[in-house]
Amino acid sequence: MGEVPARGARPLRVGIAGATGMVGREFLELLERRALPIAELRLFASRRTAGERVDFRGREHRVEDLAEAQAGGLDLVFFSAGGRVAREHAPRFAEAGAVVIDNSSAFREDPAVPLVVPEVNGDVLAGNHSRIIANPNCSTIIMLLPLAALHRALGLSEVVVSTYQAVSGAGKRALDDLVGQAHAYVQGVPEVCRFYDRPIFLNLIPQVGEWTEHGDCIEERKMARETWRILGDDTFPVYATTVRVPVERCHSESVWARVKRPTSVDEVRELFARAPGIALHDLPTPRELARREETFVGRIRVGPDDPCAVRFWVVGDQLWKGAALNAIQIAEHLIAAGRFDG
Repeated sequence: MGEVPARGARPLRVGIAGATGMVGREFLELLERRALPIAELRLFASRRTAGERVDFRGREHRVEDLAEAQAGGLDLVFFSAGGRVAREHAPRFAEAGAVVIDNSSAFREDPAVPLVVPEVNGDVLAGNHSRIIANPNCSTIIMLLPLAALHRALGLSEVVVSTYQAVSGAGKRALDDLVGQAHAYVQGVPEVCRFYDRPIFLNLIPQVGEWTEHGDCIEERKMARETWRILGDDTFPVYATTVRVPVERCHSESVWARVKRPTSVDEVRELFARAPGIALHDLPTPRELARREETFVGRIRVGPDDPCAVRFWVVGDQLWKGAALNAIQIAEHLIAAGRFDG
């Protein structure tokens, strides 16, 4: 469940930027479930959806136009509005006194901005007074919960990961493509590709994000760079191949990690079982594990020819732990540490 704020913590004035988007709605659902103390809630979105009414904890809230909204008067703002919008507007709210937790890639490589998975490196928030905190990439978060457990106990010398990423990770238009193409297939009519340049239904697309100059795509570069930064160790290579698959939600990943000393399946299972945020599962699959807060690890293997080679399969809901939930857990961590006291 994450770090629960101390009883009696001061209720906060909270904002959500991108509140009508896919992840914004997940923020609202999760905040309904969790103990974050909220005295006031303001919702922001683009002009297209400004004016909509949203129910939260029994009250109706009007969505404000982010571009025109006054930034003052808030303690905490969750941003899930894309990198361009975050770069333009997140500093406005930070300068007005709020702590901003941003879900985009806008600030992840800024050395002055903490990049945080609370179960892995939440300690970097201690004594850090940055007004902007970055939420890592969804695929990185899901991989790092088990990988950090290996790193702490055994050390890492190499990581190879292949991702199987749900369509909702690319947003509502991508999900609409999948659903629309499935209906077209059943009805025997031509498929329409509005988001991707080829069908995603009954298909795999081995590209997530734009291409880089080295032939990787952006998602693959993010996974390597963010892993090094969050673990505080860039001495081992991370080789990623990221693939979009016709699944509604939950990213799945196949991870091969070389550790620095021989280990066993029993030891690795014990490390994962003790790690916060992880649940062991015989055969985790995305459909059955959607809308779960835990990240599930199964198919754990060591060797057989190399006792330093660890393989496992990990599944996590990228809209929850990969996005909204991780941001809320950062906020809970800050509240528990007294960041908003006084």
